[in-house]
Amino acid sequence: MLPEKKLKRIQFLIPENQKFFLDSVAQRENLSFSALVREIFAEYQKTIIEKELEEAALALYNEYETNDELTAFTALDGEDFL
Repeated sequence: MLPEKKLKRIQFLIPENQKFFLDSVAQRENLSFSALVREIFAEYQKTIIEKELEEAALALYNEYETNDELTAFTALDGEDFL
């Protein structure tokens, strides 16, 4: 879980069956409802960030593979310069 920062009170509505489920998970994990929801949001945030980083890395990799200016010195990789 990410380090806690200043907390901001929010209010939202969820279906009763989801509330019941989250209450049972929170109790089983010995967490408050709010702490559980914060953990769920943090995990989702992490997932989104990782996906964005993966997409950026793939875009850069594709650019590296197709841009001759970026690969001009690839043949020199591993050669001695002495």
